[in-house]
Amino acid sequence: MRLLLDSCISSYAVKDLRAAGFDVLWIPEAGKDPGDDEILQKAYTEDLTIVTSDKDFGDLIFVFNKPHPSIIRLVDIPARNQGGVLLKVIDTHKEDIMKKALITVDLYRIRIRSFEEA
Repeated sequence: MRLLLDSCISSYAVKDLRAAGFDVLWIPEAGKDPGDDEILQKAYTEDLTIVTSDKDFGDLIFVFNKPHPSIIRLVDIPARNQGGVLLKVIDTHKEDIMKKALITVDLYRIRIRSFEEA
């Protein structure tokens, strides 16, 4: 699984995911943040799962009907815990991620909305 981490995701998560063997692209390492629309397009084109805490990706999907990959959105997860939380989510929800799901994770629950292509 290849992951594209938005600039709002911590370097701790980057280190934890890479240590676990994941192919991780982190926006701050690529230079200037190109903006959500370009990030969404790159992730869709290159089959990357987006990890973000930004709710604007939901607008791009639901309001503007943009094509998209899976998106994992972390809400109020402390920076040092993001990597561990992501590893657990990826381990337990691999099938959902393969179905282009929007997965929202907060301190108390995980919500999943699947967009499996027909």
